[in-house]
Amino acid sequence: MAKTTFTIPVPPPFNFKSAVYSHGWVVLSPTALHEEDISISRTERLPSGKVVHLQIRSGGTRKKPGIQVEVQHKGRLGPHQREELAAAVGRMFRVDEDFSGFYALCLEKGRDWAQLASGSGRLLRSPTLFEDIVKTICTTNIQWSGTKAMVRNLVEAFGEPFPLDPEQKAFPTPEAISSGTAEMIAAARLGYRGPYILELAQKVSAGELDLSAYEDADIPTEALRKMLLKIKGVGDYAAATL
Repeated sequence: MAKTTFTIPVPPPFNFKSAVYSHGWVVLSPTALHEEDISISRTERLPSGKVVHLQIRSGGTRKKPGIQVEVQHKGRLGPHQREELAAAVGRMFRVDEDFSGFYALCLEKGRDWAQLASGSGRLLRSPTLFEDIVKTICTTNIQWSGTKAMVRNLVEAFGEPFPLDPEQKAFPTPEAISSGTAEMIAAARLGYRGPYILELAQKVSAGELDLSAYEDADIPTEALRKMLLKIKGVGDYAAATL
């Protein structure tokens, strides 16, 4: 097994622990939380098709913070694949977002708010919006234990395995889910959410739905909400969450 380690720089201030614990996504498959050293791991399928396993932890210094990514992989990890990983992890931790206005407001308000200006405020995301939408649909009208079970079932049924440890699987691609049969979807025990997730995967994989259009930061909030509500399975709660 080969290993490659690199650090993604993050504009200060940055609180890795705060971001990790900000959202329940950190314990939804294929992501796992390791509390002993405040790190996370997950198996990731790159857009180029390579499947790797990641260990992600805080890196850098207080003045020059960063996110250390250790990649376990089979064969060579090329520069382009490393860029894909940096983009995926960067999206998870929102490294390209400017929090300076938020921190200035927290300092202005003072008291407990001022503590947030030390680098808190980031909500952990998935590497892709597709994964975020699927997981959000899996939180509707169900207890958290049920959400964890459904996401785990999806990964087990449709996720691509890490070649050096086949028990570790990546979150399934739209193509993988859309190629599944009705029986396979039913076996994942998604309930009424199954047809919604299958339709979403089919539209994304067929190019009928371009999720990159939803990530334009210039789209007004209300317009984005209306776009999200057009996705079957996304209601008021899910749209607000996303």
